[in-house]
Amino acid sequence: MSKSSRRVFCLVGLVVLAMAHPLHAGDPKSDATNHWAFKPPVHPPEPKVKSKNWPRNSLDRFVLARLETEKLTPSPEANRATLIRRLSFDLLGLPPAPKEVEEFIADQNPDAYEKLVERFLASQHYGERWGRHWLDVAGYADSNGYFDADSDRPLAYKYRDYVVRAFDHDKPFDQFIREQIAGDELAGFFSEADVTPEITELLTATHFLRNAPDGTGESDGNEQELRADRYAVLEGTVQIIGSALLGLTVQCARCHDHKFEPVTQQEYYGLQAILRPAYDLDHWRKPNERTIGIGTRAAREQSRRAIEQFDRELRALKESQEGLIKPFRALALKENLEKLPEATRAEIQKALDTKEKERTEKIKALLKTHEALVQIKDEEVVKRFPEIAASYDSLKNALKKREAEKPAALPQLAMLWEPTNQPPSHHLLTRGNYTKPARAVEATALAALTTAKNAFQVAANKTSGRRTALATWLTSPENPTLARLIVNRIWQHHFGVGLVATSDNFGVTGAKPSHPELLDWLATEFVNSGWSVKSIHRLIVNSATYRQASASREADFKADPDDRLLWRFPIQRLDAEAIRDAMLCLSGEIDLTVGGPYVATDKTEEGQYVVNEKSNPGYQRRSLYLQQKRTKPLTLLNVFDGASTNPNCTRRNPSTVTPQSLAMLNSEFARARSREFAKRLAKESGMETRNRIETAFALAYGRPPQPAERNAAEEFLKAQETEYNSKPNSEENIWSDFCQMLLASNAFLYLD
Repeated sequence: MSKSSRRVFCLVGLVVLAMAHPLHAGDPKSDATNHWAFKPPVHPPEPKVKSKNWPRNSLDRFVLARLETEKLTPSPEANRATLIRRLSFDLLGLPPAPKEVEEFIADQNPDAYEKLVERFLASQHYGERWGRHWLDVAGYADSNGYFDADSDRPLAYKYRDYVVRAFDHDKPFDQFIREQIAGDELAGFFSEADVTPEITELLTATHFLRNAPDGTGESDGNEQELRADRYAVLEGTVQIIGSALLGLTVQCARCHDHKFEPVTQQEYYGLQAILRPAYDLDHWRKPNERTIGIGTRAAREQSRRAIEQFDRELRALKESQEGLIKPFRALALKENLEKLPEATRAEIQKALDTKEKERTEKIKALLKTHEALVQIKDEEVVKRFPEIAASYDSLKNALKKREAEKPAALPQLAMLWEPTNQPPSHHLLTRGNYTKPARAVEATALAALTTAKNAFQVAANKTSGRRTALATWLTSPENPTLARLIVNRIWQHHFGVGLVATSDNFGVTGAKPSHPELLDWLATEFVNSGWSVKSIHRLIVNSATYRQASASREADFKADPDDRLLWRFPIQRLDAEAIRDAMLCLSGEIDLTVGGPYVATDKTEEGQYVVNEKSNPGYQRRSLYLQQKRTKPLTLLNVFDGASTNPNCTRRNPSTVTPQSLAMLNSEFARARSREFAKRLAKESGMETRNRIETAFALAYGRPPQPAERNAAEEFLKAQETEYNSKPNSEENIWSDFCQMLLASNAFLYLD
């Protein structure tokens, strides 16, 4: 199936799904007029509750009011070992060290928990944890996608590191969004401007708009196919903006007015028009052409000239060397071929004269058969004709010296910017067909999310100013959606599901909020805090709601089996990165270096994608820093529901499937971590079995073993002794198996 056919097939599938939607028969336009998500949030009054002693802050009163209405009661507070493990994974994505657990349990100060929260929020690993969540939403990847081509994005990691820094420093989230949408315009950057250290951060942020799959560097075919691939980049970018920042499925309006939401086809192409000056379909820049050297304009020009001059001189030296040796190689070849029959000589010569890309399999086989005769190395030619040795050696030395003098290129930055020419016109496409442009459209935002106090207004300067207008419109306190979307996602990552379960869709077809007043209260608190993400964390993790135990109660479970009213803390499986990183923590191998280029992955003979531990010490780094390839994700992360960025991932869907257990039992990564975990136990706990078991549980579960667990552990070890009796490395294998069972257990994989 061709690329075009596959694209059409996917679009047809989407149409069929849309026609089958149960709300298709309704009229969403009438419902949307008063839809809650299209009105700016208003700070609601705190509800009155009967149980005065349970709430720790205002958030709890909203939760408790719902519980009391449904005649449910909250759960008691979890024990301290559970709380520190929960907090550590939630805020850092790493398990707490046994010493941290001991110190927290022993700390009798009334503010011990609050101090722990602040310490975790101040950790540099907080930005890695919460930056990963945003990277999912932004569609970050280290590759371009586009079917099997999926070429590298070698500079994308700089955007990843920008995101981590932003969360670490608690950059105001409205500023964070404005920089990603229009950092170049905010910096006053244009094509010929200097790239100074002061504006590098703003320019790096614009990579947000380069995150969508982009195969235009690899696409081929006729002019229509090339144009379709370019439009696909625009469509993917608008889809990311829609799900990440608007909370609407705007892509459904590509072919016609949205069937369910108040989004017209005109508005959809108006959103594309905002991006059109930077993504000029008629003067397209491929992905590797959207980079720029960091330095002044003069420095960039000087660097360009120096590299061009170097390349010319290097090419001249290589041509001189080849020009010297070529005729003598021909003589040597002729002498070699004289050993063969004339017909064979003619056949080989004809094969050599055939351009390499035009050689058939028969020709390649012939040359392979006579490789020893036709593949003549320079050294062999010089040895055969010593009279050219001095000249050859002189050129060889000059070439080696010149290669060592290659001027260093300026550091490069992958970003988005607009040329200084007049912005091109943009057209609505009839039924979304690239070959049928209709009327021209102006850059515009969505009317449903626009208020009298927050109009979309463009002020052009050296650039079109369209993205600055979008960024200003999005981050206005009057915007109905953005603050709600962000606090809902923060809630989602703490409790497993957002107050609105459809975290990318707040429209008429989205889920209703479980606690609408709480959602608006959090959104307005977020804005009033100066858009501080850490302030929302403090509200949530310091609340009695968050600090509840996770034990189930039969009556409450019957009334609310999904725990949407939060009568207990919901048990959640660790996400893919936390599982892998925790395994490295337990084995004592983890490299906590922050930032830098990605760690490359390799494909094994079995078809799995891994980091080669024999040749790449980067396997010890956190999962955030491993190569994020769209079509070839790391197998272990993929098995545990890692992000699928096509184009982005607003919510991962955790699953419980057989391959997960098989991976923990059979993957070489799990086996290797188990062996290192066992070595750590021997080193830190000595030979005493009971001590090793205690240490193992403290590391893996953040608590001592319960009596039944201790007994089961001892029985398992005895059984393994029998299994490995008299075999080489028996003790190492026994304890490796024991450690692997801990890593494969629910107590390790789940957070309660």
